[in-house]
Amino acid sequence: MTAVQTPQGTVAVIHLVGPADYQAYAAQLDAMHQLRYRVFKERLGWNVHTIDGRERDEFDDLDPLYLLALDEGGAVVGSWRFLPTTGPYMLRDVFSQLLDGRPAPSDMGTWEGSRFAVERSRLRGSTLASVSQVAGELLCSVVETCMAMGVRELITVYDRRMARLLCRMGCPPRQQSRCHTIGQAAAMAGYFDMTAEVLDSIREATDRAVMRQPAGLSIERDRPKNRHHSNGALDARRQGQDDRRIARLQ
Repeated sequence: MTAVQTPQGTVAVIHLVGPADYQAYAAQLDAMHQLRYRVFKERLGWNVHTIDGRERDEFDDLDPLYLLALDEGGAVVGSWRFLPTTGPYMLRDVFSQLLDGRPAPSDMGTWEGSRFAVERSRLRGSTLASVSQVAGELLCSVVETCMAMGVRELITVYDRRMARLLCRMGCPPRQQSRCHTIGQAAAMAGYFDMTAEVLDSIREATDRAVMRQPAGLSIERDRPKNRHHSNGALDARRQGQDDRRIARLQ
């Protein structure tokens, strides 16, 4: 497990939440939509659909998978959303200009990640290093989850700020579209391999971010051997990996 110190506690666990878990995670999913409102509407100024301080779109109605990072107090401090490319998804159905004339992927081995958000205000000092640490842990969980589900490639739409973060976190795209102006943002689509090599690269970059942490922001790593996740958790580790808990209620 990787823990990140915050004023309210630590990032204690990253949960993989599927349709069967929505009811059990209703409060956390509602908190995720509020987090997305703060990130995409208030901080980034995107033209997104919001209601009652929550951001939600039509792709949330398609039974996506979510990764939710929770601190030890149970607050949602980060999230990702995932959909297979065999059905509707954002790159094909909303941002098709980012395909640059290429056919849209439609393959169970290729999924789309979207709505990546980190709760900067809950991190001590709101420093770049602390944000990078939480982002790195989420990215590691993304790769681990994809590898466990047989997903070979993840595609995502992002702006220049996210492009810089991904490169800094050891996760540059294998392929990237041309930059297009969408609304007020300079956006592009990236194609990422989901492999053990990419996972190692993200870990190394995350460890470098940890070394730059200011005083008062501590990282604890526990590497027990042959320990299984609780609550029917998805075990996406290979030998020598960190014991990150990607928990899923049955």
